[in-house]
Amino acid sequence: MKKHLALLLALCMVLSLALGACGSKTEPAAQPSTPSTPSTTPSTPAQPATTPTEPAKTGSDEKVLTIGTYMAIVTLVPWKTTSDGDGYVIRQVYQTLLDMDENSNFLGNLAESWEASEDGLQWTFHIRKDCYWQRGNELFGDELVPVTAHDVKYSYEKYMDPDFGSVRYSDLVGTIDHIECPDDYTVVFYTKDIDVLFEYRMYQSYIICEKMIEANWDFENHPLGSGAYKFVEHKTDTHVILERNEDFFVRPALDRIVYKIITDKSVSAIALQNKEVDISLAILATEVANIAKYDYLRLASGGTGSYRWVGFRCDWSFFQDKELRKALRRAIDWDGAIAALFANDAGVELARRAYSCIPYERPGGDIDDSAKAMWESYDPAAAQARLDELGWVKGSDGIRAKDGQKLSFTLQVGNNDSARERLAVIIASSFQAIGVDCTAQTAEWGTHTTDIKEGNVEMYILGGYSSLDGGLRMMKTNATTHSPNCGYSNPVIDEKLNQAWKTTDYDARSAILRECAAIFAGDAAHLGGYFEYTQMGINTRVTDFDHASVYRPLCTATRNVGVE
Repeated sequence: MKKHLALLLALCMVLSLALGACGSKTEPAAQPSTPSTPSTTPSTPAQPATTPTEPAKTGSDEKVLTIGTYMAIVTLVPWKTTSDGDGYVIRQVYQTLLDMDENSNFLGNLAESWEASEDGLQWTFHIRKDCYWQRGNELFGDELVPVTAHDVKYSYEKYMDPDFGSVRYSDLVGTIDHIECPDDYTVVFYTKDIDVLFEYRMYQSYIICEKMIEANWDFENHPLGSGAYKFVEHKTDTHVILERNEDFFVRPALDRIVYKIITDKSVSAIALQNKEVDISLAILATEVANIAKYDYLRLASGGTGSYRWVGFRCDWSFFQDKELRKALRRAIDWDGAIAALFANDAGVELARRAYSCIPYERPGGDIDDSAKAMWESYDPAAAQARLDELGWVKGSDGIRAKDGQKLSFTLQVGNNDSARERLAVIIASSFQAIGVDCTAQTAEWGTHTTDIKEGNVEMYILGGYSSLDGGLRMMKTNATTHSPNCGYSNPVIDEKLNQAWKTTDYDARSAILRECAAIFAGDAAHLGGYFEYTQMGINTRVTDFDHASVYRPLCTATRNVGVE
């Protein structure tokens, strides 16, 4: 086993050099789609009264938190974003009705309190009376304009407009029947059916106001909300700067937040050690021990495993055969690969083998090993024998073929995670060892996600969808896009998932989700994967940051992150 792994890693080093030369596609990288704005809005975007070109120099007495993030900004438009990199910024500028803590408990944000009717079909939210739209811009000037229930109603109705282009459109129209505002600070949602994730939907959607849309406000370049921090500047691939909102109902502990975009995680770790950043959002396994040795730094995990997986395009000609998918799974030494990718001298657990697509810490996680029981053991010889049985036999060139078609495909990976790129090489090498012609290919991240969404890849590596509704998105049939389930469909799972989202009892719902995850594992929709426990590196001068997440607001009624 050790000899096999050593040989495999050596081959990885060689092949990884090749990836740099042939990983990206020759055509221009696809850009994220930009939904059209409503035709009723003016054609010229409104701008702030002043547009800063350089941030003001900070004084020694200013409280500035500097965060090193490896994720570039995709969009700062609040209804278009699905990226964590965007969310780190947007969560500070805009408010949502609810916040969520590290244990998936919901907390008030713009909503001070809320309750559901006994039948679960009516949700009433009581809005804070001390939240205001940020001032000092062309739209609101110096006027103190309160955020009201009408803004909440307007926001959700716009997001349910199919022409508006909200990424939450499908979720919201499938749940919300209509919305009423009995007064300025009360908003009532009437739902079409019981939705156990309704509070989660209130956590996902940012509140905007009608005046912004009427003015055709430039949300991309000048985000404007009611959050604790105001947007100052975004320099592409360089940094984002925010400043304190003096009108927020809690005085933010920081004068400024600076997000430094450092795509190389090892460089970000060095910046942390040199005190150039206060937080580095993702520490590589190779850097964990270095961070742990400094008394002014600490490591912290977000606590919930983030799913990273290798997926089949299940509706592609070869991979429609579940038995072929299962045979290929036997050729991958997942335990060895995870150890090779995440071993570290500090002994920190950075990843765990995934048998289910739902994190262990989420409702429906594989705590009873029901999904694990559906997996085949690692056995390359058995994989080859099964491929022979299925008619995929080696030709004179050593490549397996059936009915004149070679078992040849590309495994595509995005260029923003070195561990995933190394994993792609390990898997391609393992397949080549059994006569399967698999080529690992690195693509620019935007191109990669577009290719998955449009079904342009045969096999892919992706991460994410580890939130409360992640299992639903990965396992349920999606007729409009391949992402993230990539052509997988099982009507039995679809029906069970529909039942799960109407089951209010936590334990009963978890049992249904585990049952779905076991079926999904048995169908071999994924080649395999792991849950990554990303470690943040944090300078000990950062205060009130017990929950290691900047995806939550840094200043709320229950949290106010600062620096000493």
